[in-house]
Amino acid sequence: MLFGTGALLGCHPQPSEPPEVRQPTNVAWMPGQAGEDSGAQGEDPEDDGSHEILCNRDPEAPGCPWDRNAINTAPEGVWGNANPHNAPLPVERPQRCPESAVMSGTISIPAGEFVMGCDSLDSKECGKAERTRVVVDLPAFSIDRTEVTQAAYQRCIEADVCTPPAGGFEPTDACTNPVANVSWEQAGTYCAWRNQRLPSEAEWEKAARGTDERMFPWGDDAPTCELANFAGCGLREAQPVASHPAGASPYGVQDMAGNVREWVFDREEGRSRQPKRGIRGGMFTDQGMSLRGARRQWGDVSVSDLGIGFRCAG
Repeated sequence: MLFGTGALLGCHPQPSEPPEVRQPTNVAWMPGQAGEDSGAQGEDPEDDGSHEILCNRDPEAPGCPWDRNAINTAPEGVWGNANPHNAPLPVERPQRCPESAVMSGTISIPAGEFVMGCDSLDSKECGKAERTRVVVDLPAFSIDRTEVTQAAYQRCIEADVCTPPAGGFEPTDACTNPVANVSWEQAGTYCAWRNQRLPSEAEWEKAARGTDERMFPWGDDAPTCELANFAGCGLREAQPVASHPAGASPYGVQDMAGNVREWVFDREEGRSRQPKRGIRGGMFTDQGMSLRGARRQWGDVSVSDLGIGFRCAG
């Protein structure tokens, strides 16, 4: 039997064009639907801005981020299980800390003698570096009531005088935290900008201990978390300055034990070349006995550390 060409073609369908694969669009209508004003069948019209308005009113509308219909093929956890209306609003942070966060203010320390260092042979009471008890006669001076805050240091940066700390500097999030991660040179630059200077070791120790040879700024009682921020409190980070008023020195100077250590002006004795500079007070990771007012440490002038800040004197 003979078949015509048309009959043979009818038994073997000719390949057709593959169906068009359409992707979900960012407009409010369903993908693949022709818009009313579209010039061609299946062509999505240009978004006129109504999509965003629709989605703000109804996040579950087709094509919107919370659409739960079949076109949303992304894994659960990305689409369909979190209402955007319940998302937390972004936190608006200030462009600049308020003036009150600078925590300015100095305390006058009267002239007179005091005993510097200690002479106990007990290493828990006197470290080797301070085991020389000496009477020092100091003229009157003033010293900052608190450690220099991040807000205060930011003012110096804004004046194009100071350079930013090496890290951990968040002056709009931690306005009243002590500035840290600054070198001895950076600390001195800030104090000079304020027409002040770093305190000497003797000035710092007198401001911390007074004239009665007390072990800590508050007396001889062991540190507690009410008195200071140290390792026993478990925070492992600095707190806002003046957070422990009960731990103030006899003159009312705050945070001279714990929170952050502080640069002072003096060179380390016996080092004529590349001398190190003094660091006084304890920090938030120090054990209680390391908060003693007589304790002495030194660091290179270029050293910066998240546990070293400063205050100024005049």
